[in-house]
Amino acid sequence: MSMKKMLIISLLMACGSAAAAPTDIAKPLDDRLQNCKMNANNTLETADCYQKATQDWDKELNVQYRALLSGQNEAFKQQMKISQRSWIKYKDDYFSAMETFYQQQEGTIWGLVAAESKLNVIRDKALDLYRLRNSTNMEG
Repeated sequence: MSMKKMLIISLLMACGSAAAAPTDIAKPLDDRLQNCKMNANNTLETADCYQKATQDWDKELNVQYRALLSGQNEAFKQQMKISQRSWIKYKDDYFSAMETFYQQQEGTIWGLVAAESKLNVIRDKALDLYRLRNSTNMEG
């Protein structure tokens, strides 16, 4: 295995803990992904880990979105819905661009790099919604 591939694999394995957010919502999902990757025996199993983690983070994003809208006035709800629709369009277009970018590379490792990148886009949005919802909490 080339030094470049070994470096990429090391970065992928460490990413979950290096990017961990200081919130209660991130740790269980990040830990689950990290454990799955550690137990994966091949690229296909690792890809499955990313697929499951992406689904988990997408569910968490929806939980955070609904929690953010709960109890808000209609003006905010409408603006947030417009924002979210725009973000979904951005995400879909960005994912397409990422696919095109990584398909230019040789080797199956790039599929994992793309999966990690996509996961992080969804993870970051879920955490952003969480932070927005909690940004006015002056208790802690």
